[in-house]
Amino acid sequence: MGSKRLDKIGDYVRHGFDLQVFCKCGHKAKIDAAALADRLHKQRQSPMMMFIEAKLRCSKCGRKDVTCGPGWKDS
Repeated sequence: MGSKRLDKIGDYVRHGFDLQVFCKCGHKAKIDAAALADRLHKQRQSPMMMFIEAKLRCSKCGRKDVTCGPGWKDS
């Protein structure tokens, strides 16, 4: 198995991943990567993960310093 570059939200969609978001408070959430990619495209926002991650906020504690990674799609 080779390594996958996940620099854009479209890379997550292409490889079959959702976006898993982790906060330092211990909360984690999963975001549908395809829906997020579609929304960003419609709003003409950058698909680059570094910009997406900078805009996200924890829905539990409100922190902005969250980290993102791939998460398997629920069947």
